[in-house]
Amino acid sequence: MPDSQAWSQGSESAGDKSSQPTSSEPIASDQKRSAGSEVIFDRPSPPPPNQTPLLPRDRGSNSSLRTLSPSRKTSLGLHLVYQPSATSCMDIVFIHGLGGDSRKTWSKDHNPELFWPGLWLPLETELKRARIFTFGYNANFRPGKAKSMASITDFAKELLFELRFAKTHEREMFGIGETPLIFVTHSMGGLLAKKACLLGQNDEHYKALVRSIYAILFLSTPHRGSNLAEILNRILVASFQSARNFVTDLSRGSMALEEINEQFRHIAPRLSIWSFYETLPTQIGPRKMMVLEKDSAILGYSDEISRPLYADHHGVCKYSSPEDANYVSVRNALGSLVEEIVRKVSVSADQAIDEFQTLQELFSFFEHDDDLNKYNRLWIEGTCEWILHENGMSDWIKKPEGCHLIWFSAAPASGKSVLSAYVVTALQQRSLAPQYFFFNFGDQHKCSVANLLRSIACQIAKENRAFRRGLLDLSKQGLRVDKADASVIWHKVYENLLFKMEHRRPFFWVIDALDECNSPKLLLDLIRTCSSSIVPLRIFIASRQTESIQMGAAKAARSLRLTKLEKQSLDHNAQDIQRLVEQEVGYMRGSEQIKNLVIQKILARAEGNFLWTRLVLEEIVYCHTASGIQETLDEFPSDMQKLYDRMEHAILKLPRKSCRLLAKALLRWTMGARRPMSLRELSQALEPEFSEILDLRRTIYDVCGQFIRVDASDYVAMIHQTAREYLVQPRETELFIDVQANHEALCIKTVSALLGSRITSDMIDNDAASQSYLLYAATSWMYHLKASKSGSGKLLDVMVRFFDGGAFPLWVHLLSRTAHLDVLMKTSKSLASFVALVRKEDASKNLLLRRLSDLQLLDQWAVDLIRIVAKFSISLLRYPRAIYGLVSPFSPETSALHQQPYCKNDRDLYVVGDLDSAWTDRLARISLPEGFQAYKLACAGQYVAVLGANGRIVVWDSQTFMEVHVVEHGEPVTSIVLNAQGDKLTTYGLQTTKLWAIPSGGILYSVSNNVEARAITLSFTNNDTRILAGFDDRAVRFFDVGQTENEWRYVHPTLFKEPLTAEAAANSPTCVAFSRDGSYAGVAYRGFPLSIWSLKTGECINRCHRAQGTNFSADQYTAGWYVAWRFIWNPVTDHVIGFYTDGFVFKWHPLTSVHQEAQAYANDVTASSNGKLFLSSTSTGIVKVWDFANFSVIYQLFSDDLLIGLAFSPDCLRFYDLRCGMVNSVNAWEPNSLLRFLDTEEAVGDLASETAISMSAGQASEARLEQFEAISALAACPNGKCVCVGTDDGSIQLRSTNESDTVEVRKFNNFMGVSHLAWSQDSQYMVAADLSGDIMLSQIEITDYGHLTETTQVMPLKNPKLDLEEQVIHEILFSPDSSLLLIVASQSGHIWSLKDAGLRASKKLADGKLRKWVSHPTHHELLLGIGSVDVRILGWQDLLECGEPLSYLHMHSVRQDNELISDFNGDVDMATKLLKSTNIVAPGPTSENVRAMVTQDLKHVLIRLSSNDSFTGFGRFFILPLSELKPIKAGVNQTDISLVRSATIPDGVRSRVRIALAILPGDCFVFLDWDLWVSSYKMVDFAHQSASPGISSKPLKHHGNEGDEFIQRHYFIPSDWAMGGSLDLCCMTADGTLIYPRDDKVSMIKANLNRPAFRRGSSAF
Repeated sequence: MPDSQAWSQGSESAGDKSSQPTSSEPIASDQKRSAGSEVIFDRPSPPPPNQTPLLPRDRGSNSSLRTLSPSRKTSLGLHLVYQPSATSCMDIVFIHGLGGDSRKTWSKDHNPELFWPGLWLPLETELKRARIFTFGYNANFRPGKAKSMASITDFAKELLFELRFAKTHEREMFGIGETPLIFVTHSMGGLLAKKACLLGQNDEHYKALVRSIYAILFLSTPHRGSNLAEILNRILVASFQSARNFVTDLSRGSMALEEINEQFRHIAPRLSIWSFYETLPTQIGPRKMMVLEKDSAILGYSDEISRPLYADHHGVCKYSSPEDANYVSVRNALGSLVEEIVRKVSVSADQAIDEFQTLQELFSFFEHDDDLNKYNRLWIEGTCEWILHENGMSDWIKKPEGCHLIWFSAAPASGKSVLSAYVVTALQQRSLAPQYFFFNFGDQHKCSVANLLRSIACQIAKENRAFRRGLLDLSKQGLRVDKADASVIWHKVYENLLFKMEHRRPFFWVIDALDECNSPKLLLDLIRTCSSSIVPLRIFIASRQTESIQMGAAKAARSLRLTKLEKQSLDHNAQDIQRLVEQEVGYMRGSEQIKNLVIQKILARAEGNFLWTRLVLEEIVYCHTASGIQETLDEFPSDMQKLYDRMEHAILKLPRKSCRLLAKALLRWTMGARRPMSLRELSQALEPEFSEILDLRRTIYDVCGQFIRVDASDYVAMIHQTAREYLVQPRETELFIDVQANHEALCIKTVSALLGSRITSDMIDNDAASQSYLLYAATSWMYHLKASKSGSGKLLDVMVRFFDGGAFPLWVHLLSRTAHLDVLMKTSKSLASFVALVRKEDASKNLLLRRLSDLQLLDQWAVDLIRIVAKFSISLLRYPRAIYGLVSPFSPETSALHQQPYCKNDRDLYVVGDLDSAWTDRLARISLPEGFQAYKLACAGQYVAVLGANGRIVVWDSQTFMEVHVVEHGEPVTSIVLNAQGDKLTTYGLQTTKLWAIPSGGILYSVSNNVEARAITLSFTNNDTRILAGFDDRAVRFFDVGQTENEWRYVHPTLFKEPLTAEAAANSPTCVAFSRDGSYAGVAYRGFPLSIWSLKTGECINRCHRAQGTNFSADQYTAGWYVAWRFIWNPVTDHVIGFYTDGFVFKWHPLTSVHQEAQAYANDVTASSNGKLFLSSTSTGIVKVWDFANFSVIYQLFSDDLLIGLAFSPDCLRFYDLRCGMVNSVNAWEPNSLLRFLDTEEAVGDLASETAISMSAGQASEARLEQFEAISALAACPNGKCVCVGTDDGSIQLRSTNESDTVEVRKFNNFMGVSHLAWSQDSQYMVAADLSGDIMLSQIEITDYGHLTETTQVMPLKNPKLDLEEQVIHEILFSPDSSLLLIVASQSGHIWSLKDAGLRASKKLADGKLRKWVSHPTHHELLLGIGSVDVRILGWQDLLECGEPLSYLHMHSVRQDNELISDFNGDVDMATKLLKSTNIVAPGPTSENVRAMVTQDLKHVLIRLSSNDSFTGFGRFFILPLSELKPIKAGVNQTDISLVRSATIPDGVRSRVRIALAILPGDCFVFLDWDLWVSSYKMVDFAHQSASPGISSKPLKHHGNEGDEFIQRHYFIPSDWAMGGSLDLCCMTADGTLIYPRDDKVSMIKANLNRPAFRRGSSAF
């Protein structure tokens, strides 16, 4: 809609010669600019004379407000009218209407003194922190003006361009879109804003900008057009002007407006919409009329805020004063929005802190502020400034485009680190937020490329929200940055995340001492790929010149801009050294003459060496005479080698031998330590040889001859890398340090510290922080062991003492307490290398001299350490003391951990029965539902999904292996895919494709499959907004999530469209796969080579031709038998990995055509997310794990099952397979070889890379999955002496609870799995039922439970024969006197008489399967059917009802007028009458799963209701007094609703219960919690509450708000035990013994549950 004057056919500047402003426009008074000055910016042009141009948004600036520009050249474009002096938190952009002006539209009577956006809004308190802009565009329509054929769309594009690319006078981007954006629009300007939102949301250049739009204020915007538009176009035609497109767009019912309104409604819900409309008619020519009616000025959205303004179309955007009521309304709206944004920004700041802390915990990020501060303290004012004026540095800092690398090289000790710190500080002062890293060869943490990448990522994440959240997403996808190597971090974090961000300003990286990095070539090779980054990068590297760095820099120069700053001359830093010398000498005593002489002599000999200069200054500062200074200068060598000789000689001349020994010890520790040690650590390390050192800092200075420095943080380090190099040079001197021998000595020293008798578990819990050296020893001895490269007898002795004595559990306790359990993995690797080295050295020795048993022990521990981490780390981290007795009982009998006496428990915990003989690689087995036919397997994030028949997809949690959701597509599904985070699932069905939210299972999007083809593969791309699919009709299609065009569309019409051979043309593709970024697609056919296509151009870029010499002849090339049948992409290297049908696995790079093969048959293949590994499998059950780089097998798994699916976990530490065999299952595997292979401990310090032992070089480890018949049913004998188990093949066995004795008693002939087992209470009878409904009844006599095989007699009884009519048996139960047997089927109940061997009674029980049936413990003639809302009482003899059901009310059972009836104050009669009078009846039985157990005192029954079939979801608990569960007395009205009292478990306890196990004597509620700990809760005041009269739904009383702080934990179940149906089958006997089945095994876990346990909330957790 035009501006008000425009509608009246007047002009905004009718009295002007031009509509553009002139230089004589009045300037606002100083008083009106007191809160903030106004600056008008044109499109980029030089600033006027004597005017300071406004800088871009300076988020940290404290500068004063800028001045008003006296003139402007145009009103078009974007103009900044107010810049707050402090950090701005949002932007406000004003957009005028038709015929308007970027300034005059907002000024009443065109008076610049009334320009309220720039003069009044900045004075408002709540608006002072907002930047304010205006936008102008050429919407003139008047006769005589320049003709414009633009439309609303054209103007919207112009708006987007200006917001995104407009710059200041200094050609800096405004950065609009980095903070929330608010539009204030008048008339047609509102339509521009809406159209801009629509155009920008799908444009890569504007997406981020549009996402920042927070609100739009519409001032009389014609959303539905205006009739005046037609009048205006008629006037133009009458004036011999053509109609304007943008005026036509404003007509009522125009297609342009309808399109805008239809599309805008989809994005409006995320915006704050405010609509103001006019209420007065506008003067148009000789008469007044309403320009815009209310119905057109408001959108009518539910969340829209609308308000009338007392003004005409002119006045809605022009105000007379700050007191104008219309201004106040608009101001208040803006103020409200700003306050809302500020609140959210504050919340976002808190969230940012939480997110960053999460990243630090997840990724072990660390910063290096200490390094920066250390070098800054060495900086002298006025020095280093020359570096900013060096060739290329100005462009490096100021030019925003591209990637630019500067390599500064200089001689050793020339001040490079101080210079690098200066560059960092200079960038910080310019608010350029650099990231930095200082390599240090003497610190393990500071010499690896991976740690550099972690540190820089950490620093970026701290400042950049988008990058921070991207890292959090990567963590959800399973990326372990703290474990990943440099190449994986670079690919995942930098190439895939950082380099693809929309970030307009460069990132500045300063990297110092690259020559001290353990792999400088690797870093430079990675930096070479920065050329692909859309984010500008500035990298400054300082180092010495080395051949590897020179070669790496030369390669980098081929792909990005490289500037070399070579300063090998001796005078480049002469002025800096002069400043240093002058400053330090100035502090000396003596005359100016002497000082000047000293300065001259030092400068004459310094030769650019800062280290030499500082050392000589330290020498002369302690001289007392001029002659002493002269003598020191004369004796001080100029050559560093001679200087070090002098320093060494000074140590050797120390008069006391103890001082010389102390100096040697200090040098050995400082040289060999894994990282710089603190004074406290070093002091403790020197004990007991050097105890009670009075002042270690002073001692180091006195005895170490300046070789060692102590920094301001009290950490000790070598003075320089050259000093380290000097001391390790072989020479005949007492101070020569043999690196390997030194590490051997330090290994023995650190292990001996852990063997000390003063270490106790209490000290670790209470005083670990003060024992800093102890923690160093615990985390570093394995580093020294590996670095020693020795297999000496001394090391072997100390290793055996450590692992064969009592130090091991204390060591693990300390590591668990300090969250360093990853050290166990490193130890395993070092220990394995050590044993291999000893065996190599022993090869030439006499067999009798070899210590085979000791080596075997260490071999066992090398395996055990890995399995401890894999199986017990979660429990150990939560309770470190669990290592004392709670781990070893669950370890295999042959393991070192199980056999050692000091690892036995002190908690009376024993595991008897079936234990594994050795560690197994299988971490878990998830049994698929009965009859579930599986087809595909997928894993991403924290979920594992399996596709079954009829479109059913089951999703499990990959950590707990619990089912989290079942997705029902509603039709057969041919393909599924999870996104990388695992929170979205796409399923392709016969008719529809659906996008699901995981784990909730809600449908996010659905697309009709409008193609006559089947999807072979699916993939997420474009940040999960696009779904790609390869189809069997040789096409690639896609759809965009959330778009209105919800249909499959071709990616490119020419994709896969090429002439094929006759055989290939007749077939669909055998495989289609997409590259990691969705740029390429590979396709394979029978009889045709594998081809790679570009999805962007639709062209074939390469075909996979097998290398010469492989197993085929040229004339067989088109034969189908060697075709690449299946393949996948390596997600890091972009290789294609696949297999040929002639029995070869291959990898091939489409761009380089490099091809490699290995002979191995395969039917499926998948790659790990880090690109290091891939899996191949055969249909016969063989799985191979391959090292991708070496293309060799590192692990093989053999089985006889049919394999139909493979997947790696996101962290690459395990893999999953989908098997169809006797039991259809998903299996999780964690082989030791895989864990060792992925343990990326980098070679550091003195460890050369060649010391690493390749897992691939040796023979691949193997495992076999043995077949077994899984336990399907279990029942403990009431006397607790044996347990009866049934298996999947119909076998029934007895197993002793004290021994490993087993005897098979019966077996179903039909080989159907046993579904139910039950004992009679006198332990004489046992009944079993199978899946077919057959029942076997047996009498069992056992004379010696310790010898079941010899003393068990089984006497078969007559089996019950029932006509169940295909009903399924749900429960079987003996009567208390063992004379009757209850059989509950789906719809009926039956009583079988053992005495008569016949059917006693049958009755229809419609809800029988929904109830839990138990014998009444005190009224033996009664049977209780416990349902989800009530209890039915039946007679044992005839199944007749004994009265009406008894409802156990609780606070959520009954509602009246939406108000809860939760308490009847103990008056049962009143409650009953109320229920009757209001016609409320207790709800009927629900499908909730019901479990019930009777307390040991037979007074109460505990009921648990759960909606989860596996009985593992959060449930509701109710405790009923059994005294009230009895037949209704005669005379009671049977129509009344009968109520029974109940109590509940506190929420804090209820939420912890995963499996309810038992209620033991003393009202001790025992359960298995969600962390798999067997826990107990003392239900205090239990008897009192349940005995009180009336109805109660209140929780039991407890000693806390929730009760969880009084939960006691006794022991845990290993996570790999929680597989299959083990949790559902486990049970507890009356003495507290847990009967736990695993596969075909049964273990009995015995513990004293009465002794003090581990209480939740204690310091131990």
